[in-house]
Amino acid sequence: MNATSLRPDTPDISALPADALLTRNQVAALSGFALQTLKMWPAQGKGPRVTVVEGRPRYRVADVRQWMGA
Repeated sequence: MNATSLRPDTPDISALPADALLTRNQVAALSGFALQTLKMWPAQGKGPRVTVVEGRPRYRVADVRQWMGA
């Protein structure tokens, strides 16, 4: 996926620090996977590693980069 096909509010993960956190919506926009898919994957051991912050799923940029590069 190239940068021109991303939504305008999609973060540029190459410009973010590795420890920055992304929401499920942001990861869905970056990856093209549906929110429901991202919700189901942790129970199946799939997708990027989820970090829970105050009860909400978040994804470390480093984990998303690694997962997208795999």
